[in-house]
Amino acid sequence: MRILPPRWSLRRAGGFALLAFLAACGGGDPYQGLDADALYRIAENEMAEGDAENAVEVLERLHLSFGDWPRIPDAGMLLALAHFEDGDFLTARSEYRRFLDRFAENPRAPEAAVGECRSLAALVPHPQRDQGYTEEAITVCGAVVADYAGTPAAEEAQLLRSTLRFTMAEKEYLNGNHYFRRRQYDSAIIYWQFVVDLYPDTEFAPRALLGLFRANEAIGYADLAAEARTRLLDEYPDSPEAVELRTTGTAP
Repeated sequence: MRILPPRWSLRRAGGFALLAFLAACGGGDPYQGLDADALYRIAENEMAEGDAENAVEVLERLHLSFGDWPRIPDAGMLLALAHFEDGDFLTARSEYRRFLDRFAENPRAPEAAVGECRSLAALVPHPQRDQGYTEEAITVCGAVVADYAGTPAAEEAQLLRSTLRFTMAEKEYLNGNHYFRRRQYDSAIIYWQFVVDLYPDTEFAPRALLGLFRANEAIGYADLAAEARTRLLDEYPDSPEAVELRTTGTAP
């Protein structure tokens, strides 16, 4: 998994340090004298006005000064959402995970769980790049589906998981194409077989079967080519690839 520059962690650490300094000296502190309820209302207003960055600052002050506030779980959820809306998806994921670790029995736990799923999904890169975050997101979203079955959180996680699986299937299919174009048929077969075995519910499965037919035929594996052809016609009879195969009969 690729390591991102620690911009978010430095910013957060710096923000806490600055707030602590202002609280200590009392100079220039816009939140001096405000209680937790007032800070939370300010953060809500900042979010409503689309200023997630300011909301993060206010909520971090709230956590720093009022860690035992009865509504600190709500503040944690709002902080995670603020980071997400600010485009800081890695920190948002961390905040949602922190909530689940601290408040697993809280009624908002399903919301936090799908928030973590959503944050990881937002980190997914283009299919041709490393898919470490995609694999992790599929795992996390799958856990939400299993742990909170029948809830709106599980439904959203399932939709995200399906999209992520599509991304992974596309990644493996493109890898197969890459090797097939270079006449490295054995490598192409490996990647296309991954697609067929792991992502049979995606549109890339019939594409991969057509690729398997052509690659195996190209290197003289007539029995394996015939097997791929039969699977494509039997399991995906209405796919464009099956239509193409019935039309051409053999690989071009």
